[in-house]
Amino acid sequence: PWHLPEDFKWFKKTTMGGILVMGRKTYDSIGRPLPGRETFVLSRTPREIKGVTSLTDLGMLAHLETDKTIWIAGGAEIYRQMLPQCSELILTRVHRSPEGDAFFPEFEDQFELSEVIQTTEDFTIERWLTK
Repeated sequence: PWHLPEDFKWFKKTTMGGILVMGRKTYDSIGRPLPGRETFVLSRTPREIKGVTSLTDLGMLAHLETDKTIWIAGGAEIYRQMLPQCSELILTRVHRSPEGDAFFPEFEDQFELSEVIQTTEDFTIERWLTK
């Protein structure tokens, strides 16, 4: 429902060299693995996709041995499942109210705002840390 090139640039710069974890629908909306990052896609019915590691269970991440930052890139159900395991959230708050039925889960009781990273007319990027 929105296109924010500045936010995309920030996302690219910040996640470069890391691991992106996302659901199949989120991956399908992007359409390809993003360059410079490892892409893990969670799906009940995994498919062979060049450049993508398929996961059938988010618990598989617990066995991943890496020094790379793991970024949870959506969708809503994956955010909900992974939130209790996160120590830090980087959120983009879009200054619009589109129609929709997918939302980021409630988190304010578990995290506190650490810093506002960037603010524009269209969005704000915030860093939240566990309490």
